[in-house]
This record gives sequence, C-alpha cells and structure tokens, in this order.
Amino acid sequence: MGGVDEKRAKEIFAGIGLVKHLGVELRRVDADSAEMSFVVAEKHGNYLGGLHGGAIAAVMDTVVFFPGRLLPSGRKLTTEGIEVHFFRPVSMGERVTVRAQIMRLGRRVCTVEAKASDPSGKEIASAVVTLLDLEA
Repeated sequence: MGGVDEKRAKEIFAGIGLVKHLGVELRRVDADSAEMSFVVAEKHGNYLGGLHGGAIAAVMDTVVFFPGRLLPSGRKLTTEGIEVHFFRPVSMGERVTVRAQIMRLGRRVCTVEAKASDPSGKEIASAVVTLLDLEA
C-alpha cells in the first residue's frame, strides 16, 4: 500500500461497521489517494432495483479519509461537508470502484475528491468532501 502504514489503515478500516455491512474492500492506499470497491447487491439497493445513492455517498464519505497522509497518519478528522453528483444508474452485480484524491491539504481543512466508476471506467458519481482536523 505504497509507503503508508498499511497495518494501521487496515486496522482502522476493519473497525468501520458500515463498510463491513456494505461489503466494501480497501484495495489501495498511498500518501495522497485511496481506493475501495464493492459489488452492488440487494443491501445496496434503491426502490428501482439499482444502487441507492446514499450507499455510494457513504462509501465516498469513507474512502476520502484513507489517503495515507490523513486518517492512517493519525490525523483525527470529521466530515464538514460533502457534495455528490450522480451521473448514471448502477445495476445489481456491477462492481463499483471508488477512488479518493487529496486536492488540498491544509493544517485544519482538507479537501478531497472522490470518484466512483464501473468496471469499464465510466464515471458513476463524483464528490468533493471537506474534512476538518479536530486537533488543529
């Protein structure tokens, strides 16, 4: 996991009940980015039989904490705001990959972009998340 404390990242991730419930996997962590994925199942569903927007927003709101210079480094952060845009529906059985990339890393405020895509690389959703450092 590219020069970050892999053990710490995995320990933190393993303690998040929501990702366990949703079946999300931590796939990659490096200093400025992270990646998670999951296969859309009934537990992720909306009333139309596809992926619920709240499920993808929850995964986006999780992956943004995992670039190595953030939560795995020991920073105590909380979400201040998240703006999600949805581009296309996702069907049951599709694998969704969510990637986070630090856009700006300040002493107190961090801005992270999250993008979700399908296996062909088509973008499903995009978000910008503002994180506050609770100890700054």
